[in-house]
Formats: sequence, C-alpha cells, structure tokens
Amino acid sequence: MFIGRKEELSELESRYHSGRFEMGIVYGARRIGKTSLLQEFSKDKPTLYFQAKESNELDNRTAFSAKVNSLIGVPYSFVYPGYSEGFDALLKYAGNQPFIIVIDEIAFLARSDRGFLSELQYNIDHKFKDHPVKLILSGSTISFMKNILKDKRGPLFQRSTFRMNMKKMLYSDALAFLDGLSAEDKIKYLSLFGEHPYYLEMIDKNKTFDENLRRLLFGRFGTLVDAPDKVLPTASNDQNTYNTILKAIAHRKRTNREIAQYIGKEPNYVASYLPKLMDNEIIEKRESFNRNQKMNYYEISDNLIRFWYRFIFDNQEEILQDMGSVIFDDLQEEIALFISAGFEDVAISYLTEKNITGELGYHYGILRGYKADNSKLGRSVELDGLASGMGEAKNRLLVAECKYRSKALSLAVLEHLRESLTIFPAEHYDIYLFSKSGFADDILALEDPEVHLIDPEKMSGDEKMTGAG
Repeated sequence: MFIGRKEELSELESRYHSGRFEMGIVYGARRIGKTSLLQEFSKDKPTLYFQAKESNELDNRTAFSAKVNSLIGVPYSFVYPGYSEGFDALLKYAGNQPFIIVIDEIAFLARSDRGFLSELQYNIDHKFKDHPVKLILSGSTISFMKNILKDKRGPLFQRSTFRMNMKKMLYSDALAFLDGLSAEDKIKYLSLFGEHPYYLEMIDKNKTFDENLRRLLFGRFGTLVDAPDKVLPTASNDQNTYNTILKAIAHRKRTNREIAQYIGKEPNYVASYLPKLMDNEIIEKRESFNRNQKMNYYEISDNLIRFWYRFIFDNQEEILQDMGSVIFDDLQEEIALFISAGFEDVAISYLTEKNITGELGYHYGILRGYKADNSKLGRSVELDGLASGMGEAKNRLLVAECKYRSKALSLAVLEHLRESLTIFPAEHYDIYLFSKSGFADDILALEDPEVHLIDPEKMSGDEKMTGAG
C-alpha cells in the first residue's frame, strides 16, 4: 500500500496536466521512495519506465529498446541504433497526448555512454519541447543529479522545468506505518529509524521493539545488517576512508579536528572528504558557538545509518557469525542512550510538520538545535530546537526542549530553560516541552498559554496539543 507523499503526487499531477513539455529532476537517497512515488504517479497513464543498470552502453540500450518495443507492440527483438530512434518511436506512439518517460538511475546511463546526455539534450530541444512529453530523470547519486541542475557547461543545464529532492517522509505519514503500536514504541521506532519508509515498512508489529532490532540489525540474516550498502550511494575507491569518517561522526567525533584525531589523519585530509559526503546528503553541517565565534560540526543525516556506524560497523563480522544476540545484550545501555538522543530528532520532525501546516498558531523559520559552549551566563547552553518567528511573529522565538527519561518533567526544567533563553532577547517565547514520562504536578498546574506540554500520546496523535495548565 502506498503511504504519504501527497504534496509530491499533487505536483506531479499538475505537471502531467500542464499541456506542455515538462522535464523533472527527481533525486534523493536510495530506497527513500522515488520509484514507489513515480510508479504511483504513472499508474493508469501512458508511460515508458526504464531503469538503467550499472552495465555497459550496449546492455543498457538493449534493455531500453526492449522496453520501448514491448510498450508500442513491436513483436520482435530490435535494438535501436541510438536512443533518439527509440524516442522517435515513443513520440509516434503517443501522438499528441501527454506521455511519461521515466529514466531511473540516469547516472548509470551517463557513465556507460558519455554521449547520452548530449543526445538527450538534442531530443529535448528539437523533439520533446513541442510535445506534452513528461520526461522525468531520477537518481540516487545525489551529487550527480544536483550537477545536472547547476553545471552551466552540462548539456541539460536549464532544461528542467521542476526539481524534486525527496527527503524523509512527513512525520504524520511515518506514523501511519506504526499504526496499532503503543505511543512509546512509536517514538522509539522513529528515534531509531527516522521517517524513512524503507526501514519502517520492515517492522513486524507482532514482535516487540527489541525483537525487531535483534531480527533486523543483530541477526545474521538481518535485512539491515548491511544497511549502508542498501541506502547509501554506490561505493567509491575511497570507501574505507568514508567508512572511518562516518564511524568517527557516529561516535560523536563531529568537528573536523576531532574526526582527524580519531582516524589518525591531518585535518586537511579529512576536510577533502567532507564535501562529497555533504553533497550526497550523507552528512549535514551544523553550527555551534563559543561566545560569538561560530564553529561547524557534522552529523550523519540518517538516524539508522548513524546507529549502524555506531553499533554494527565494528561488530558486523561477529553478527554474521550468529553472535548478534550477545552483542545486542551488551549494548542495551548504549542503545537506550542513542534512542534518548534520537527523541530530539522526533520532536523536531513533529514540530516541523505542524509549523508547515500552520498548527502552531504562528509560522517560524527552520527549527534547528543550538549549542553555545561558553555563553555569557558562565555555562554552556544547548537548546534542542530554536527558530525565529516569521511575518507577524517576528517578535517571537520557538523553543523546543526534550527529555527522554524515566521521571516526569518538572517545573525546574522549565526554569532552567528560561534562564538559558535570556541570551536570546525576544518579546515572546513559545516553548514546547517534550517528555517521554509525562509532566510533574507543578508544571501541570502552570497557567501559561505559551508553554506547551507534549508527551508520547500527543506525539502519536492520540491527544491534541495544549498549553500548560
């Protein structure tokens, strides 16, 4: 069953009915749902869907020809001398009606045939532009797909009419995968798997959270025991170096210098690898502050990949030798801490969607964590989420604080947070407190419409968000 992606489907539908040529660039991490989206969009529509392979030019052209011949009803094997001839056959078949051409993993075609993108450019400029063809180029090699859009010397520069960078799902759509589970289990799964459909659809709801982790990640037949091979871009010649960098970041060595020390290399060496990881959206750059000095640090974008490099990478051989259960038992405390940290990501996703849909009462900018190691308060300040108000809310700040612990969140936490907020002058602070174990009587008695108390039941959609008191 196809879940979510309503906005993406709506955009694709509007392009389909535009009455003119459209060229879309659809990209995102492997198994993020690009193929499912495009198949859902194109079902019941005239479509040529071709997925390129990591193979040579003739093999891909032969496969493309077979797809075209099958669609147009050619009853024999015929390999077109070039892709242009195949496109001619498709245009003749389509007539003057809208027709979808999807080329998935286009990077494989471009690598096997260096003239393919130029040939495609010719067809766009001299054939497709006068026809309501909907050409969609899709790919998981994010750096390559971005280059199509920004390389001024590239043959497809400024040919696209829309782009679609597919990220993780909306929070509410991810919850749909977890329907029927307890509120606490929903939060635990999202803390570990994020809003990634490929991971979430693997959950066996008849098993406990621990049983699913043992089965998927710590069993020798586990589907996710080799997760990076399934979701990250194809390995490069420097994969060992990328692995050690990702392992370092997963172990919270997150500045350039810390990573370099961890892997025994110079900072300049590490700095030469980080841009590719960022360009492929495997890691993301974040900011922290020491007084007024801004510092960069890095985090792995995908929660599950972060978990894998933290707990599976060094133990994979033993797991494959059927020792995963022992390893899992030994790591219980560390896994609990990982989930605790992931709770912050879940809260940010929850608020981000509600901000987009206008359910917070005001609109805010992008919600991000904030770290100051040496603030004017004489102590470090770390906020799980901070965003400035937009439009009529410019005098407001949205603040999120998350506590994933066994005792209820008390008024003392709010008072400490308010002291931290004195370094961020604002007329109004809209404070959202998230607590795994609910809230103590002292904060429940508080009557403040700008303080919002959110527990797992509310995060699961079982209760409406309300102000304190």
